[in-house]
Amino acid sequence: MKRKIALAGLVGFLAYTGSYIFVYLWRAFRVDLDRSPDAVVIWHGDPFARSILVAVLFLIGLVVLVYVSLSRQHGARAGTVRLRDDLWEWLEHEADETNDRPERVAERAVAAYRSRLEGSRGP
Repeated sequence: MKRKIALAGLVGFLAYTGSYIFVYLWRAFRVDLDRSPDAVVIWHGDPFARSILVAVLFLIGLVVLVYVSLSRQHGARAGTVRLRDDLWEWLEHEADETNDRPERVAERAVAAYRSRLEGSRGP
């Protein structure tokens, strides 16, 4: 729910800043009809308007950066489980003793746990 609210806020903010930039560029390259229809007058406004534009572009980059960092899965791939550090150390220790990979030791430990839950006493 929080992610959807953050995404809606991001989309609203980007729509607002996009419309602001569109209006700014439309005003910057308007046609002066008093001179000739083909003459384009470049209007850059006062320094305050330029500083607002720079601030808006900076905020767009900042919001995109925050969105990417929020949507990142904190180093874990989809479908994986992050283990506590002490459990991973135990897995590495057991893997060293059995000369096997830690992932394989974890698979065997989970299989043994499931068999005990189901009531069967497999190997």
